[in-house]
Amino acid sequence: MKAEFEAKYIDITWYDKNTVLSITESLLPLDCEYEVDKYICSTVIYPKTEGVECGQLAFRFLKKSTIKPYFVNGAGEKIVLKCVLDTETLKEWWIEADSWSSKSKRWQGKAHRTAGSIKVYLAHEVCQVNIGSYDFTLEQLDTYLADFKSDLWELILDEQSYVKGKGKTVNDGVVTQDTITLVNNLLSHSQNILKNPKAELREVQTLKPRKAVKPVNRTFMELATKGGSKLLTSRSTEPSYNVPENRYILYVLERIYKIIKQLVAISQNKTKRYESNIVKLGSRLEAFVEDKLIDKDLVKKDLEKLRDSFNTKFLSANLQEKLELFNQRGLGEQNSSICFLKIGSKTKGGDSRFLAIKKEYSDNWFETEVATQNVFLKQGEPLFLNLLEQGFEYKIMGNLKYKSGFSNGKQWHTYELISMRKIKIVGGDKLTQRHESFKAERSKAVHFNHNNWVKKLTKNERAEQEREKRSIQKRLDFYAIQEKHVGVVFNSLEPKLRKFKAAIKKLKSMGVKASSVFPNSMTFVQNPDYQFIHSGYKKIRELTSLTDDDLLLSLERVEEIGLINMPLLYERWCLLQLIKVLVQNYGYTPTDDWKKELINIIETKQNYQSLVFKNDNLKRTIKLSYEPMLENGKTPDFVMDVFFTRKNGEAYKKRFVMDAKFYSSSVLQKAGGVSGVVKQLYKDKDYSEEGRNTVFIIHPVKSAITEKVSPQSWGNNSYYGELALFDWDKNRKEYFHQYGAICANPIERLNDLDEFQRMIGMFLQYGIENNTLNGKVDDVESLNFCIACGSHDLTLKINNRAKSAWYECNQCKHFTTYNHCNSCDTRLIKNGDYWTYHSQMPMEPLNIKCPSCESLL
Repeated sequence: MKAEFEAKYIDITWYDKNTVLSITESLLPLDCEYEVDKYICSTVIYPKTEGVECGQLAFRFLKKSTIKPYFVNGAGEKIVLKCVLDTETLKEWWIEADSWSSKSKRWQGKAHRTAGSIKVYLAHEVCQVNIGSYDFTLEQLDTYLADFKSDLWELILDEQSYVKGKGKTVNDGVVTQDTITLVNNLLSHSQNILKNPKAELREVQTLKPRKAVKPVNRTFMELATKGGSKLLTSRSTEPSYNVPENRYILYVLERIYKIIKQLVAISQNKTKRYESNIVKLGSRLEAFVEDKLIDKDLVKKDLEKLRDSFNTKFLSANLQEKLELFNQRGLGEQNSSICFLKIGSKTKGGDSRFLAIKKEYSDNWFETEVATQNVFLKQGEPLFLNLLEQGFEYKIMGNLKYKSGFSNGKQWHTYELISMRKIKIVGGDKLTQRHESFKAERSKAVHFNHNNWVKKLTKNERAEQEREKRSIQKRLDFYAIQEKHVGVVFNSLEPKLRKFKAAIKKLKSMGVKASSVFPNSMTFVQNPDYQFIHSGYKKIRELTSLTDDDLLLSLERVEEIGLINMPLLYERWCLLQLIKVLVQNYGYTPTDDWKKELINIIETKQNYQSLVFKNDNLKRTIKLSYEPMLENGKTPDFVMDVFFTRKNGEAYKKRFVMDAKFYSSSVLQKAGGVSGVVKQLYKDKDYSEEGRNTVFIIHPVKSAITEKVSPQSWGNNSYYGELALFDWDKNRKEYFHQYGAICANPIERLNDLDEFQRMIGMFLQYGIENNTLNGKVDDVESLNFCIACGSHDLTLKINNRAKSAWYECNQCKHFTTYNHCNSCDTRLIKNGDYWTYHSQMPMEPLNIKCPSCESLL
């Protein structure tokens, strides 16, 4: 449902309290989403920027209305808004005008600068504005905006990150040695022009000695009135440099200056990024020690889970609760009787289990005998078989349908559970196993407690650590080389930037006005300096992929962004990070027209725009859509459709849905925390489209995971769906890694690109697969790649496990192990301590917990 109003930030310049001089609008309006009986939008305030005007929230009717809109604040007070008219656009805006500040010459308000929520009544529509608070300084906000613009320029200019073989490069990006040489020559020729610029002699009148005078009418008047004056007005000439040729040269130099300025900014950004990566990787390298600190809180949680895992009363109560919830559908009443079941393994076909059954607890089991008979429990209602696990003995009240016959000289007996009213665990080998596991784990915990929760790494753990150290060192060497190359670019171009600026300033001081019109004069044929500036401008645009005038103009418009809507900017920033991971880290190539499409997304607010990326080596195509509409009518921020071909040649498609939430900690908690927001999107709004899609939120809140479940470094801030965490996801066996949340803070820069890379890498490596193996090999069915660097150049390592697969990346030496859970046969992938998205066992970092059954055995 589309709103009949829009909400924007505007900056008003006032002459006095009743007279508007000008109004500047933010680039795009706030997102307003309809829910039940109102529209909802979110924004933020910045307490640390008091005294700096960041615009004020304003509303505008898209259709004519005579009703005055008003606020209702948290205290229930009604605040009528003030109408202001933009004399240029004739738009009517409604703002809060609580008090007039004569010092700053503007109307000020309180409601929209206070954290909480307000309701705005706009004729027959209601808009609830949720306002969060961020402790950002003005400097941090400026840095955030500058980084966003720089990221955009880098993506547009830096074709070398995904197109290889375009000449000798001096770094990993857009600037080649040819570019540096061209810039040097352009500067030299521009300085030559300044020494002898083209000029036209124009007639003027000036005072001259009597003998040098060339008279004009005024001269005779002066002779008649002044007689003996030594100086008289005379005709004269002076050079004028504001000629078409120079106007065009000034225009070109201004453009060249902007391009070089961005190249310098990109090299600075890359230097910072490489330095940051070097520091981060160095810290990871130094963190590898032979003594590992154990997270005792996670150990305690694991022990509690293990203790509950053999508590028959606890387990039976959970099973009965699930059964009663299912039976609310009215399927549990018919012909019930009591019996005892012992569940065995699955049959080869997978649609039945071997079964032992008896009427009374004291009876002998009626079960499969190898020579004479088979007894099966047939797949009926899926929930029943999910409740019944191998290795447990159950007492149930239900209705069993029975069939029997002969096959291959054996009697077979098949039972099908039609309905079930009650269920209780009464025994089984699994209970004994779990009890023994609990005692073993508790013994380990007691040992670590005596040793201050410090563990000495085993031989295998040290060997895995050494593999990871080799991979990190390889990346450190790579970034050190790149940092050196980028330094060459910066040192070559940055001094030229000041000289180009001086040349532009000199031309302007000579009265030259810039013009984009190329004067087709002989000067550009006969004068080598003018000629070179013209041809060199074309060349530098070719080298920087800016031959499209519209693209360059659009980038310049984005560069002028000042008044911003921070939540919307966060969406755009997240989009750039997603693209950076795909293009720069994972080697995907965007389609030819992607730059215009990206700029269009940044500049406009049109729904359903998409970018396409390909990786032919992995036989994958990714369609990244911005605000598409799902079949159920919902519009998430990002949808990533992955089209891929398996090793057997079969084509498949999987979908990943992401939503950016620029929430403060208080707003996130008000929304129910990560749990509440994920539930709202995955289940309530059905972004999962009935469980078919993976759904993640992206947020900037540090320590958002209040109940940490994973010991890895990311465990406090992000959740990859690795274990059950929320109160609504206890029945999540088939939904592991299907929903989650990552922390990406553009101000704090908490390894944000790594969080994006781990999330996308998880989906491309694990999320597109069917990870319930049912006896299949552990290796994935799609083409393998390295999650750390994106390379497809891998070596399959020999190991002594029949089903497992081990790969080493030939580019970065990252080691990946494909294994499976011994309890439920779910695929498990180990990507080392840093890149693994499964949860590690706190006392055994080599081992990971199965995300499906969460087995600790």
